[in-house]
Amino acid sequence: MKQLNKVLLTLALALSAGVVMATGNLSVSISEGEGAEAHVRVSNAVESQFEMEIRNRSNDIIYYKQIQQPMKLVLNTFDFSKLSDGEYTFLVKLDNEQNMTTLAVKGGDVKVVDQVKQVDPYFGLYNDRLDISYLNYGAGDVKLYLYDEKSNSLIHEDVLGSEFALHHAIDLSKLNNGSYEAVLVSNNGTYEYEITLN
Repeated sequence: MKQLNKVLLTLALALSAGVVMATGNLSVSISEGEGAEAHVRVSNAVESQFEMEIRNRSNDIIYYKQIQQPMKLVLNTFDFSKLSDGEYTFLVKLDNEQNMTTLAVKGGDVKVVDQVKQVDPYFGLYNDRLDISYLNYGAGDVKLYLYDEKSNSLIHEDVLGSEFALHHAIDLSKLNNGSYEAVLVSNNGTYEYEITLN
């Protein structure tokens, strides 16, 4: 029986890993053009509807576009010459993925400062087991917390590690019926998942 449980857990983790590995296909390339131009290439493995936005340092949206017709590839050139000197964030969103590029505009020139990719974690509740898969683009330690929502108390804590592909399962069978919240914390953000046990 113990061997069967191990096989079933391995199978469930492999299936949930497949869900996470199927994501992560969003690719954003931003190259510096002449002067204040930035050439943007956004691609995905399948035709998709992208969202693109540019925000200033005050987090005000100064450009937003949603690609209505599903596409695999979007090519754009942006002219930053009319913008004030400073840092801007160019964000591309696709379903549960996003790519954030920090751009510096100074004296009519634009430079790529930093680029960060992020994919939301996968949470799945199967019977009394919580499965988590996460692609750790931030490369730092990832932590998981489980809270009882009624008492707002921490009831479980795990350090999942700093590997790129993280897979973890928690046995919830000993918990009472009620509402719980799983919180995954990484360098790229904090993600919450509501759990109801009946």
